[in-house]
Amino acid sequence: MKKIANLFLILLLIMFFSLYFSRYTNYQESKTILTDQAIKQFENDLKEGKEINPNNYIEKEKNYNNKASRIGRKTSKLIETGFSKSLKYIMKYVENLDN
Repeated sequence: MKKIANLFLILLLIMFFSLYFSRYTNYQESKTILTDQAIKQFENDLKEGKEINPNNYIEKEKNYNNKASRIGRKTSKLIETGFSKSLKYIMKYVENLDN
């Protein structure tokens, strides 16, 4: 039974960290690519002498919400809350050992 619990915790850790890190790395990369494209378009419009309107270069944020991402966020939040409560409990226990 203990092996199953350990395996479950390891899987939860892997899922949590993969969601946590993918959330930051993929989003920042996408924003950089969009910014580079907007800069190139701006430079081309300057060379061609077109009228410059800032709204033409600002990308509207896309909505990437779907069922899988919502489940992932909820799972990640649940794991985060569980770890936080567990660590607080462990720290209180350790503090009581010193007394």
